[in-house]
Amino acid sequence: MRGVYLCPVCGRYVDEESHCGRPAAAVLDGATRLRISKLLSLALRHDPTALGVTVDREGWADVDAVLKGLEKAGLRTDAAVLRALVELDDKGRFELQNGRIRARYGHSIDVSISYPEDATSATLYHGTSLDYLPAILREGILPMKRRYVHLAVDVETACINAARRPRPVVLVVDTQCLRRRGYRVYIASHKIRLVQYVPPECVEKKVTNN
Repeated sequence: MRGVYLCPVCGRYVDEESHCGRPAAAVLDGATRLRISKLLSLALRHDPTALGVTVDREGWADVDAVLKGLEKAGLRTDAAVLRALVELDDKGRFELQNGRIRARYGHSIDVSISYPEDATSATLYHGTSLDYLPAILREGILPMKRRYVHLAVDVETACINAARRPRPVVLVVDTQCLRRRGYRVYIASHKIRLVQYVPPECVEKKVTNN
């Protein structure tokens, strides 16, 4: 993962070593950024006790409490850098609002988040393992321990998701098929869509495997 830098010209936090034609000041190295991101995902999606925070019904946690939890874990940062991490996250995993932070999607804990509906996408993509393909073609794509199935808006994002698994493969999902069967598709972020279930007949084909 790239580090985080502060541009001396425009004052923006960026993930590039130079910005506005000038070298940017290093704020977080890539390894630390990755550790913070993983701990935020764990606490805000699955186990708030990992940071010693409380998550409300809509998934929100207090930013100050999160910062204190990160500091106790040896990851000291501040609200400005935390905001930068949220804004620079390529999948839009998190959001900030009124001194609170939450994960946009990926929860296994019991939260209730209202998502806008995606009524236009015709094709979405799902990264998985070739080992799971026979079961998917029989039973469809299930959310497993999460509340929704995650679908990507482009092949590249799905490939990144698939790469975390052995024998990665990307599947094409027909969203018109989902809608005809009564499954709504929701917008979690600019790159991720959510659906409760993908029936096997809505899985069109395998795009790639490595």
